[in-house]
This record gives sequence, structure tokens and C-alpha cells, in this order.
Amino acid sequence: MKTSLALASGGSALRPSRTWRNRSFQALLTSVVLLACGLSVLPSSAQPLTLDPSAPATFRPDRILVKPLPGKSLRKLNTLLGVTMLKSFSDIGGLEILRLPYGDDVATMLAAYRKSGLVKYAEPDYIVKALLEPNDFRYQDGSLWNLHNTGIYGGVAGADIHAPQGWDLQHTASTVVVAVIDTGVRYTHEDLAANMWVNPGESGPWLPGTIIDKGSNGLDDDGDGYIDDVHGINAILGTGDPSDDYGHGTHVSGIIGGVGNNTVGITGVAWQLPIMACKFIDAQGQGSISDAITCISYARKKGAKIINASWGGYNFTSTALYDAIDSVRKAGIIFVAAAGNDNNNNDANPLYPACYSLDNIIAVAATDRTDHRAFFSNYGAKTVALGAPGASVFSCWNGSDSDYRYDDGTSMAAPHVVGACALVWARSPSLSYRQVITRVLSSVDPLPDLAGRCVSGGRLNLQNALASTGPVSTPGTSPVPPAGAHPLIVTLP
Repeated sequence: MKTSLALASGGSALRPSRTWRNRSFQALLTSVVLLACGLSVLPSSAQPLTLDPSAPATFRPDRILVKPLPGKSLRKLNTLLGVTMLKSFSDIGGLEILRLPYGDDVATMLAAYRKSGLVKYAEPDYIVKALLEPNDFRYQDGSLWNLHNTGIYGGVAGADIHAPQGWDLQHTASTVVVAVIDTGVRYTHEDLAANMWVNPGESGPWLPGTIIDKGSNGLDDDGDGYIDDVHGINAILGTGDPSDDYGHGTHVSGIIGGVGNNTVGITGVAWQLPIMACKFIDAQGQGSISDAITCISYARKKGAKIINASWGGYNFTSTALYDAIDSVRKAGIIFVAAAGNDNNNNDANPLYPACYSLDNIIAVAATDRTDHRAFFSNYGAKTVALGAPGASVFSCWNGSDSDYRYDDGTSMAAPHVVGACALVWARSPSLSYRQVITRVLSSVDPLPDLAGRCVSGGRLNLQNALASTGPVSTPGTSPVPPAGAHPLIVTLP
């Protein structure tokens, strides 16, 4: 945990706790939390979060998330407890990311805030992981079966999203900004550079694919707290350089918007659209909820219309993350989430953020080249919206500007839906976020292997989604909790 903490916080040293702190007060609060709150904190030797639905959630030992009650200030309490406020979010009701003094116990501090009468909630800063399934496919110049399946390599002709037919209707979405909240993006890649979002608030002019360290002015031109955030941010380090050191975010980005018709590499679902890179997952494939929230807030403020979230975890219910996604819902932003890779029924064992009961979330399962649910893909008749190709998908990688590879996972399925939503929105810009979602879900190809395993019972069909002119309202993609229920727990019949 110490090693992962250093990576997650950019390796910055934590300050020692102040000697005047009242340790007997801390001990008392520890007793309170153990007896009254029932919260346990994993020891510092705990392993990183595994994608096992029965495994306990892990969290950062140096941060907590606290949301004050309306009209209340935490300034005096923060000072009393020796806590440093790293960031606050006015768009999420004043939510604060707080750094604890070195050596202080998470449970102790949570109890102090919960008993203060000043907060709506206080919670640990949970760790989530990129939902990537490793694979053994050798690097080769293969067919993009996910877009157009001709039946080669053991596939079934037509077991794809019918992209060529859809592209006859719409293949660009230059006005729909997509935020990839992930491991970052290799923004100089030959199949991504021309489609990278360019921050209009930073001085320029910036050309598509500009390498920041060759053209930056070293200033925070737009006053957003990040220097030269031309293509996005690195929330881990607090910088404007979202370079990918893991590969996952670059692969996702290629599926969404690899440049089409440029004679090289691949094409994405959308040939042209602005990709905003928001890095919060580190080189080990893990990231904290606090950094994810920072990226979500940034995406909303910078005009993103769709967010791709190919990550998650079990056995935590972060009200702060729920509130962050709800804040972008109120701004009309679609949030597409990977359903998970553990052959798990998400109705019974929820994976978050895919399973939060918010109507802007689309949870996506993975299908293979024979139009079956991928053997690893999670499912859920109530909590997973639809399927999309996610097994052996070929896309960009971060090793070089001409690097590509195959990968598996619902991480690869979700960006297909992101690209489809972007094209639908570009074709019909007056639609609301719910109407875009409805167009996508009501136009799937029904699959026997998805019947009763997801809300729509089918796999994404880009052609149908773009050709659709209605309906514009259908039931939500996840159940709505009954009155009085905890907003994060999916209540099933």
C-alpha cells in the first residue's frame, strides 16, 4: 500500500503529524468508530483491489472525502484536526478532498467529521481499477471484426455493430466532446493526434496533436489550476499533461475515435471527434475516487458531452462518486461505464460506477465475434444496458505513435457505445441525453445470449441507432430505488 500510495499521489512526501495533536482524543474517536460506526480500515500491508466481487474494497490511507451540509463550513474543523483541503467542488455541493496528517487513522477522522454535525457524509477515498482483461493474442494486422465482421478468424458474418452502414448516415461528431477518464492518452499517436480535444482557454494557436512540451508557454492561461492543459489533465500529479503510461486509455480512445480515412492503422466508431484526456489511473492500473471525481468535474466544466469510464470496483458505495456522476447528469452528460470482467451478475453483486441508479449511466457488457456474451463479461437484467464488442478488439496502444494491439474486456465494449452516442448526437443535436440513450438502446440487435442478461437484450447496432427517429422515451437503464432507500444500493424485486 505504501508503494501504491506514492504512485497515486505522484510520489510526494506526506508531512509528519503535528506534535500538538491530542492523541487521547484520537484514541477516543477510534473507539467510537469501532463501536458505533462499524468501519474497518485495511492495514497498510493490504493488497491492491482485486476484481473479485467478494473481495473487500481498498482505499487510500492519506485521504478522505467529505461533503458539508448546506451553509456549513469545515474550515475550523479542518484546522482543528490538522487536515489539509486539497480540492473542493462547488458543482458537487462543496465536496472536499482532504489530506490527513501522516500517521492518522482513516476511521478516526471519518468518525470526527460524522459526529461534528457539519457534514452530509464522510467516506474513505476508495481505489478502483481499469477493467482490462489481459489476453494472449499475438500482434498482427487483423480484421476490425467489431466494426465489420466478415466471418474470418472463426467469426460470424454480421456479428458486429454494422459500422459501414452506419457511416453512410454519419461518421463524424466534431461538435461532441468525449472525455476519456482513464490512464491518459498517447495524444501524439498517428491515429489519435488529429482527434485530440484542444482547450480553447490555453494560448496557442494549437495544432491537432500538439506536443505540449514543444509549444507550451508555462502559464495557466484559463485559470483552471492546470498549466498548459491543452488536451486534458493528469489528476494524479495535478498537471496539464495526460500522457498514458499504461496503454488502457489509448486503446479505449482508438475505439471511440481513431482517425478514419487517413490511410494508417485503424478507424474508430467515429472518424472524427474531440477526445479529452483525463488521467487518474496510474501505471499499475489503479486510481482513487478523489482523482476520478477531479476528472469528472473537469470534463463537465470544459464542455464534455459524453464520459467513458472503463473502470470500477466492488463492495464500496461512494456517495461522493455518485454525487459527481449526478452533477454531470444535471448538466446533460452521458456516462458510459464498463460492466466488469468477472462473469458476475451485477444485479446480485453490484460493480460501481456501472450500477449506480442514475439515468445517464449506460453499463455495457462485452460480446465476441460470434455474437455471444464474452465468457468473462459481467451481466445483469436490471443493471447492464446492452452489449458491444469487447473480445479481441484491435486498437491504438501507448508504446509509440504507431503502436497497436489486441485487448479484451468490457473496457473495450464501453467505448463502442460512446462512439455511437456521439454520432447519434451529432446527427440529431437537439436530442436530450435521455433521448440519445433511448435511440441507442431501442435499436440493438437482439441476441439469444443477452436475453434476460441485460436491459435491452441485445448488442449495439450503429446503423439502427443512426437511422432511428424514435421513440424518445423508454424505461431507465437501471432500477430506481424506492423512496427512502440508500441512493447507492440497487434494490431488486
